[in-house]
Amino acid sequence: THGIEQSDAGINVALTAQIHEALAPYGISGAQHGTSGNNSDRLRQIAKKTKTTKANVATALQMISWGVKVNDFGNAIMDESGSFIKEAGKGVSRATWEKMCAFAAANNWQKGNFKNLNLPFENILTAQDAPIRERMIKGVEDFVFTLLTDVFNATDTADLVKKQIFETQSHTPGFKAEKIEQKNEWTREKIIEKASKIAVNKSPEGDFDD
Repeated sequence: THGIEQSDAGINVALTAQIHEALAPYGISGAQHGTSGNNSDRLRQIAKKTKTTKANVATALQMISWGVKVNDFGNAIMDESGSFIKEAGKGVSRATWEKMCAFAAANNWQKGNFKNLNLPFENILTAQDAPIRERMIKGVEDFVFTLLTDVFNATDTADLVKKQIFETQSHTPGFKAEKIEQKNEWTREKIIEKASKIAVNKSPEGDFDD
């Protein structure tokens, strides 16, 4: 595989838990970016030790829907040349995959930049034959089911969710946060004053688009 899983430079569980603890008075939950690329053991720790309630796994689902070979964590497995491995009988058709690879090569897109293919190929992907679309969907469904039940502790939670929906008559459970600040401390003038005292650490220059 490649990236943060291979280098073991993924989510810092201890720091994430520390940040969430500091934010606890505000009644908020964590949204974990960069979930794809971490192994399941680290994600279990995130679910157990932090206040994370949302995990972004779009990259993993993208690869699976395309039929790219991935490991158990949804991280793409590369061949000796550093290219993605397209699995036969999975994801998009072989012809579509070849077009995608050619387009990526023409734009010098590699590895992480392959996600840029989603927009120009959206109509092509959604217009594939029904059996192709169904196997794309099934691949994502199977991966998500395992992720939810085996990693994120969602087993046997459906009744709890339904109970909450019936009680609130909504898909939204309501706010956890409460008002903790005094309104007169957040006038326009005081906001400007507080902002002027913020220490600004300028980051190094670079391409942070990813």
